Amino acid sequence: LNFLTTLKHIVMVHDCELTRDIVGLIEREVDLMARGVKARNLVGLRKRICTLFLQYIKTPVFNPNVAKLLKVPQNPSQLYKDVLRCRGCRRYLCSADISPAPGGFLGVLCKHCARIDNIARPREDLSLYRNILQKLRTHEQTLSKEPSILTLLQVEDILYLTEKVWESCSALSGSKDLHKLEFVRWEHQEDWSPWNCILLSNEETSTHLKIKDVNEVYSTTFTRWVGQKHTIAREYFSQVPTLAKYLESQPAAAVGNQFDSHHVTMATGKHAPDNTSASSH
Repeated sequence: LNFLTTLKHIVMVHDCELTRDIVGLIEREVDLMARGVKARNLVGLRKRICTLFLQYIKTPVFNPNVAKLLKVPQNPSQLYKDVLRCRGCRRYLCSADISPAPGGFLGVLCKHCARIDNIARPREDLSLYRNILQKLRTHEQTLSKEPSILTLLQVEDILYLTEKVWESCSALSGSKDLHKLEFVRWEHQEDWSPWNCILLSNEETSTHLKIKDVNEVYSTTFTRWVGQKHTIAREYFSQVPTLAKYLESQPAAAVGNQFDSHHVTMATGKHAPDNTSASSH
């Protein structure tokens, strides 16, 4: 009886339909206990009281601290922030429930869909691409101690960048030996990114790193072709939410130049450079 009396005084602080229902059920149980009804006959009534009281303590109006534990924000304006759509189950979820899928293939996946996708996806040997990524990170750390986009890239991102964008070959010689290929900056003054890089062999890398202005050394056709590769990479990685801020931080002029080169290439019908003239330097 003391417990029921205390519970009744707690919920009576707030006057609403929910609290009135709880108080009514408490008074009914007290009345039945006074009449000598056995405990086994009060099980259903007590479950109803527990259910309503659980609903009571889960309501932020009555229990403000519970708002910190709720997955769905009570303020509608917060629903427009940090919400992503899973391409698998097509639900809208907060970023905490989204798995950082490598490369953001075709969009983002929630943790449940990412686990299913991981089970169904065929396994590949990514050791070569892991070595390319590690070599690139090591080289960039010697140039700058500041955090870079490489901390967000995963092996699968390098796989896409190598195979789909640069076609698994050196931009100059066409060498396809992945053991001897590596990514370096295209413009040395800018930080490395998928839209500021070039895939070269070890021997070509040392020569490229000595170039101060790529436009003075490489042919116009070749620089336009590299710009087209950067446009493809930019369009793909812009679908990855974690990399979108790096795209927004890029100077508008640089972005315009890349798209201009793409349109020029499409207009002339030239999709590949004359690598012989570019590498003869």
